Order: sequence, then C-alpha cells, then structure tokens
Amino acid sequence: MLDNFPDQVSFHPCDRSNGCIRKLQFDALDRLCHEASSDPSTLVVTTNASVIPPRNMQAVSVVYFWRLGEQVSSSKAPAGRAAALDAELFAIRLGVVKATSFDVKCIVIITDSLTAARRAVDASVHSGQAHSLAIVQALRGFFTNHPDRSIHFWDCPSKAQWSLHFLAHEDATSTKIATGRHLATLLDTLRSKSAAACLDAWRTSFARPSS
Repeated sequence: MLDNFPDQVSFHPCDRSNGCIRKLQFDALDRLCHEASSDPSTLVVTTNASVIPPRNMQAVSVVYFWRLGEQVSSSKAPAGRAAALDAELFAIRLGVVKATSFDVKCIVIITDSLTAARRAVDASVHSGQAHSLAIVQALRGFFTNHPDRSIHFWDCPSKAQWSLHFLAHEDATSTKIATGRHLATLLDTLRSKSAAACLDAWRTSFARPSS
C-alpha cells in the first residue's frame, strides 16, 4: 500500500512523554476538526477499542464518523478474544472500510494506537492480517485513479480525554459483550496465553523446594 500510494497515506505520531508536544498534537487536532467542520470533502473518524480482563468477555471495537461538525454514523462490534492491538486494528478496519464508501477526498483517522494504524496498511503476515487485507483492498479502490484522495492517521492517547476521540473511548470501555460459541481468537492472543502459561510453569518449577 505505501509503495503504491506513498503520497496519499500519512501518519502523525504523538510523543506521549512530552507534555508540550502532546499539547501541540491536540492543538493540531482541534484546528483540523475545525477546518473539517466546514469542508464536506473531509471525513473525521475516531476509533477505539477495549479489552475486558474477564475471560468471559469479548474485546469491543468502536468507531464514530464526523462530517461538517456533526456525527453522521457510528459502528460497534465485538472483536472476539483479541489482544489490544488486534482490537484497535479491527476498529480501524471498521472505520476505513465504511469511510471509503463516503463521497469524500480526505479521511482522517484518529486512533489511540498508531502501531495498529501502521499495521493497517501492511498486508504481510501478522496477527489480524485479515483486517489489514480488508483495509488495503478498501483503500486501493479509494485511491486508484484519484490522486487527490488521501488518508491521515493521527495518534491520540485515550488518557488525554480529547473531545471527539474520548466519546469513542467511553463507548468502548462501557460496553460489555459476553463470549459465545465459535469465538474468534487472534494470533497475538494465543501468543500471550502461551507466554503466560510458560511463565506460570516456570514460577511453579522454581517455587518447589529442592529435594
């Protein structure tokens, strides 16, 4: 994706360790959304996900869509037994696939995970690859023969509680969806469970008194 459309995809990271730079990021987001509120060709999309610790709860992915300063749509879906990165990637998938169906030239994705955003346009083998492939396919159709179209991924820490993004964060964290049968389980979750099992076995072995 980045090789084929390098000038139409951009990332805007936020240095979370530097308060001054964080403020500049939020000021830039405020200006961007203010400009978008009077530009019908720009769609602002806020994405967030929540991974619930109890084993009987699913991860939840949430997306809000904003155009001309008004919320025009939203999406929310269970993400299965997923790690945080995979749930964030699924939220971005929900956002991008639907956003490309709008008659716009510029899509702004505001996410809590720029790592997931970079993975979103990477079609190589990784956990959640199916989400990335769906995103790449949607963007390829959106960009082809339209050099004036673009997508911009902005990093926005949930802890900052920045206006539009915080609405999606509150929705995701307040939604509880129980697990069911045939639950999707992604690779990173299996890796995490395997690593945890190994650590438990290691602790148990070294906790035993030597004979």
